[in-house]
Amino acid sequence: MSIRSTFGIDAFELIVHAAVTAILIAWVNRLNSGADAFIFSSMVGIGSLVTLSIRRRFGLRRSPTVGITTGEMAAERLAELEQRMAELEAAQAQVAELAERLDFAERLLAQAPTDRRELAPGEPR
Repeated sequence: MSIRSTFGIDAFELIVHAAVTAILIAWVNRLNSGADAFIFSSMVGIGSLVTLSIRRRFGLRRSPTVGITTGEMAAERLAELEQRMAELEAAQAQVAELAERLDFAERLLAQAPTDRRELAPGEPR
């Protein structure tokens, strides 16, 4: 599972969200002391989690894979694998044809010096 499919946002956005939360908690702790710092830090943490859940909901709603069942996903993956296999078979056929052409060219080049005859000057080629 990727981060995007789990959280609805990519890794960079998740890191930025965590960094902003950490900065806000540090700022709240610096401005307050004792129980107030704990309460306000907890409020910042809870607010951050609520914000993350809202961002997750909107992010997953935009995701193209939402609403696809496991069976549909498996069918899509199977179709993609079949397409890749067809492309691979076509590429292998092309490589085999190129190998045959190369063998033919090598045979022609190998027999060319033995089949050549010296032409006398003035003889038509």
